Amino acid sequence: MDPNEMQAFADRCVQTGRFETAIAMYLHMAEGDPSLDGGSLGHAIGACYEGLGDLHAARYWYGRAAEENPAIELYRRDFERMANVRAEDLLSAA
Repeated sequence: MDPNEMQAFADRCVQTGRFETAIAMYLHMAEGDPSLDGGSLGHAIGACYEGLGDLHAARYWYGRAAEENPAIELYRRDFERMANVRAEDLLSAA
């Protein structure tokens, strides 16, 4: 499958709430790319985990995205928003 087709498929999965499938596709696309495609894949994975209610994983992946591309304001903003998640929030999401 062509990378653009994979991206489109994963994005459709997100739009239809199939976050686990989207995560699997984004991780497959990121394989061998330590930069996570300039942070965009890390951010997409973070958004999926947030959609699933896994705030700890969302915070991790948003942080990876911001680390890989700190110039993207959205990545930094989402990481900062998740950085304010308290331990109680993580426990209540479980």
